Parts: sequence; C-alpha cells; structure tokens
Amino acid sequence: MSDRSPDQDPIRTLWREQAADGYVMPVEEVRRKAGAFQSRIRTRNITEYAASIFVLIAFGGIALTVPDWGVRAGAALIMLATLYVVWKLHTMARAAGAGQIDAALSLTDFHKGELLRQRAALSTVWRWYLMPFVPGMVVFLSAVSFSPDNPAPLALKMAVFLFSLGIVGALFAGIVWLNRRAVKALDAEIAVFEE
Repeated sequence: MSDRSPDQDPIRTLWREQAADGYVMPVEEVRRKAGAFQSRIRTRNITEYAASIFVLIAFGGIALTVPDWGVRAGAALIMLATLYVVWKLHTMARAAGAGQIDAALSLTDFHKGELLRQRAALSTVWRWYLMPFVPGMVVFLSAVSFSPDNPAPLALKMAVFLFSLGIVGALFAGIVWLNRRAVKALDAEIAVFEE
C-alpha cells in the first residue's frame, strides 16, 4: 500500500488535468444542418433571381418606352447592375448541390467551408450587391426629378431628388443591417465547428 494521499496520485492528477474534448456533433446532425443550410441558401437565391427578373422587366420597359434619355440611361444602368449582382450571387453565394454534400470527404469541413463562403459573401454585400446600383439610381432619380417636363420650381425638384435618395439610402442601410445580423448568426454557427 502507498503512503501517498489520493490527491498526490500521479494517475489521478494526470486524469484531472487532461484537456476535456469539446462536443463532437454527430455526423447525421451535421448532414441535417448542412442540408437545411443549403436549402435556405437556395430559397434566398431563387427569391433574389425572381426579384432580378422583375427589376429587368420593369426597368427594361422604362428604358424602351420613356422618351427622356436621362431616365433611359438610368434604367439601363440599373439593369446592368442587376445582371452584375445576379452573376456575383451565382459565383460567390450559390447553394451547393446535394451531390457536393454527398461527395464531401469530411462533412464537417464541407459545412464549415460553406458557412465561411456565405459569410464572406454577406460581409461584403455593400460592395457587390449595393454599390453597383448607385450610379443607375443617381442618374435615374436625377433624370426623373429634374425632368424638363416637370413644371415644379427647382427647389421642389431638389427636395424630391434628395427625398428619393434618402429613401434609397435607408433601404440600402436596412439591407446592410440585415446582412450584418446574418453574418453574426453565421459566426455563431462557425464557432461551433471551431471549438
């Protein structure tokens, strides 16, 4: 029998001081989360594509029917921005296919990579999603506000232009705010895989 107390036992000390392993999520739970995440991304993108079709049709109609060349130019710039955003959405933030999930060597690494990819896209949304619309919106709103056919005094035209820019600015700020919230939510999901 040893004359050491249980607190001095080197085996017990080693056992007490060992690093505890973090929680390991079961593979089926990761698969479910990855599938649900890709489904959310797919739904978001389909909604964005549908909105883009609406914007292209609406501003295409304006570009073809309104006689004012400033309005036409603004509408055309907005259409070009829409096409650019659709392209960026597809290249940066598309959903992964079911085959990619099934073919992943490590489902955990795949899902974490997808979370990081979507986070990168959302954190820069102001640059690739909003800024392309700024030139078209400024040209379009200024052409509408300062149209020679508008008999309003210059001060009123300026007030309408600034008010319209304010609405667009508030809309852009709301989009940035929503995307920052989404980035924080993704950060929390990513943190689970980094523990």
